[in-house]
Amino acid sequence: MIVGEAEALAFIEGYKHLMLEVLGPEEAGDGRDIRALLAAGRKRYLADPSRLDRALEGLAGKSITVPPEVLAAVLSLEVKAWVYLRDTRAYSIFIDPDGQAAYGVLGLTQRLRDILGDSGAVVETGLMRYGGRYVTDALVTRVAWLGRGYRQEFTTRLGELRAQGKFHSHCPA
Repeated sequence: MIVGEAEALAFIEGYKHLMLEVLGPEEAGDGRDIRALLAAGRKRYLADPSRLDRALEGLAGKSITVPPEVLAAVLSLEVKAWVYLRDTRAYSIFIDPDGQAAYGVLGLTQRLRDILGDSGAVVETGLMRYGGRYVTDALVTRVAWLGRGYRQEFTTRLGELRAQGKFHSHCPA
């Protein structure tokens, strides 16, 4: 359901350094909650991916290195309005907004349900490949709860995707 503690802490530290550096010192120190700052950095990075190189240079100037596996995860980052269907014992189930693929997604330190308080929603958040698995950064910027009918439709769609081999819980490391 979540990645190992040491892995999670290493990821969070590297991700935090990168996103705050992308955001810049003026905004990173403006008093907002850290999750809001990280989401703003993520948004800025996705709007202009070249900011990542500048952030890495800035961090190198401060003698801060980002682990290569964290950098690779950030490069695979996709922020979309994912359908977060439910949790299993092994992962959270996400369906791509276009309905063409589904993923078994791990949290870093918590299940998404524990963060949101429930499951069955469309959530804008980031998914990445990390350590051979799909993980979420859990920086949720929008939530729209699904009614029973939509949940049933997405559960049916999940079954179809599994049958078509379009459900993925592992990825190349």
